[in-house]
Amino acid sequence: MNNTGRKQTSWGWIIFWFIFFWPIGLVLLIKREKSDKQATLNSNRGVFIASFILMGIGVSGLASSSFAGFLFLIGGVAIFLHARKVKKTGDRYKNYITLIVNHNHTSIEKIANLAGVSYDVALSDLQNMINDGYFQGAYIDTAQGIIVLSQIPVQNQFQPEMAVNHVHTQPQRMAISCNSCGASAVIVVGQPSQCEYCDSFLQMG
Repeated sequence: MNNTGRKQTSWGWIIFWFIFFWPIGLVLLIKREKSDKQATLNSNRGVFIASFILMGIGVSGLASSSFAGFLFLIGGVAIFLHARKVKKTGDRYKNYITLIVNHNHTSIEKIANLAGVSYDVALSDLQNMINDGYFQGAYIDTAQGIIVLSQIPVQNQFQPEMAVNHVHTQPQRMAISCNSCGASAVIVVGQPSQCEYCDSFLQMG
C-alpha cells in the first residue's frame, strides 16, 4: 500500500492535457500508471474517450488540410494504442492475482497455461508485478520455475467456519473479493480496509 499517501494527478487534469497538448497528457498518464496500481488494473473510459476526441479533431483538421489536424490524429491514435495496451496488461495482472492468491498456483508454467500466455510473458509480467509492489516480498525462483510469496496473507487463512464460530464476538470479519483486482480478502466489518495487492479500498457488496 505504498502509493496511498502519494498525490496522484487527477484524471480530469490528464484528459485536459490530452485535448490541449496530448504529449503532456500521455506523460502524466504513464506517470500515474507507474505509481497507481488501479490505473493499470482498471482502464479509464475517459482516456479512450479523449483519444476518440483527438482523432475526431484530427480527421476534421485533415479535411481542411491542417497540419495541426495531423498532429491531433497522431496523438489520438498514440493514446488509444497505449490505453489498449494498458487494458490488456491490467486484464492479465488481474488474472494472475486470481490464479496465485485465490487458487494458490505458484508454478509459472501452470499460471501461463491457465492465463493463456507464453511462459516468457508470464515470467516477465510477474517480475514486473513484484517490482511494482503487487506481491510484497515475493520473488521468482527461476530454478524451480515458481513464484514465491513472502507469506500466506492473513486474510487468506480465514475459513468460512470462523465466521460461524465467532459470530457473537468482536471484531466481526467478512470474506469478500476485491472489486478492483479480484483477490480474496477478509475485512473487519465497520473498519476501512485496503487490498494488499492493488491498494483499492475494500467494500462489502
